[in-house]
Amino acid sequence: MSTNNTVPTQESMLEFQEVYLRAIALSWEDPVFKAVLLKDPNDALARYFDYQCPWIIDLKISEAPAGYGWDEAEQSWNLPHNAMTFGVPLRPAHVGEEAIALAAYNDAGPNYLFTCC
Repeated sequence: MSTNNTVPTQESMLEFQEVYLRAIALSWEDPVFKAVLLKDPNDALARYFDYQCPWIIDLKISEAPAGYGWDEAEQSWNLPHNAMTFGVPLRPAHVGEEAIALAAYNDAGPNYLFTCC
């Protein structure tokens, strides 16, 4: 489990996407891995892919219900929706527009929104 609950960046989301797709592929080939993945996804990703998620996340992975998967007739995937839940903390009493500015600064990535010169 991550000790630094950082805000997901585009890079970390792309890295997670790559590991997640590798996990799906491995689960199709290795029933032992699939069992571990379904029971404890964070542990499975760490043990099999040496992947430690940079943000704190409670992953829950389940089998897709019947009827989902590759559709031979349509030659396309029919996949269930993924879900993501975010918690919104209580607003501190002293916060004003600083929170909006902080969110904008974080969204800008490595660019500087202001200068001290």
